[in-house]
Amino acid sequence: MRPRNDPRVGPACGLVGAVLLAFAGGVPAGSGAGARVQVTTIAYYEGPGADPAKHRLDLFRQEGKTGVPVLIFFHGGVWQQGDKSEYRNIGEAFAARGILTAVANYRLTPAVRHPEHVRDAARAVAWMTRHAAEFGGRPDRVVLSGHSAGGHLVALLLFDPRYLRAEGVDPEGLGGVIPLSGIFDLTRPIDDSPEGGFARFIYPPFGEDRGGLEAASPTQYLHATHVPLLIVLAGEDYKDMQAQSRRFAEALKARGVQVRFETVPGRGHFELVQAIGTKGDPTTDLIARFLLGGAGR
Repeated sequence: MRPRNDPRVGPACGLVGAVLLAFAGGVPAGSGAGARVQVTTIAYYEGPGADPAKHRLDLFRQEGKTGVPVLIFFHGGVWQQGDKSEYRNIGEAFAARGILTAVANYRLTPAVRHPEHVRDAARAVAWMTRHAAEFGGRPDRVVLSGHSAGGHLVALLLFDPRYLRAEGVDPEGLGGVIPLSGIFDLTRPIDDSPEGGFARFIYPPFGEDRGGLEAASPTQYLHATHVPLLIVLAGEDYKDMQAQSRRFAEALKARGVQVRFETVPGRGHFELVQAIGTKGDPTTDLIARFLLGGAGR
């Protein structure tokens, strides 16, 4: 998928690069007056087959802050593109508000295929849960967020418990999950094109077998949970992507899950995350209130 305002630019570059350059000098405007944010790059997995670049996360924090909630963010890029370095604005914005924030990489297709992406995400969550207190965070207030394909990963981690359990983490112990214009049903289209984005975006990571696509879809595992969810949708997103979030929210509410659904007007699919940390950004405020206002446990 490509930003609508520039057909030449892919989801992992272009406008997002321009936005991040604006943040390179420090904390984004409006994210916390005078806050000094420290950034540390950490390997969250060093076992067999460890990738020196993709098994890394960037940890953003304020020195001396303790007992703070924790946010882990996973980038989008249709499981094939993207890097944590492109989302520094997210780490800085929430760390400046007193939230211990990790922006994590994970291995991408074609190097790997499903379920390796979500296995890496589970490893990152497990590392953060085990080490949060060392950096001033609360292990019982770990909230997961992800954009687009990253939204798929965090939803799958919550509703298909085998991935986190394999890493010694109980999904019901999470403080919350926040998908941002996420992908939840891999059998449905995602990009408004005639073929729905299947050949370019979904089949390379997951294959073409419908049973396999269903098995990799969070919608197949929905169940009652005590973990609160905040679903955020870009108001100017692709119509297929809007349908993904709306159906997901409706299905959760039908099961009695604590879910808040918010649409951010005037934001396209990519602008939703590019604008995080800018002055007056609604998405930044929604996520910060979720973490700081007690919605996450």
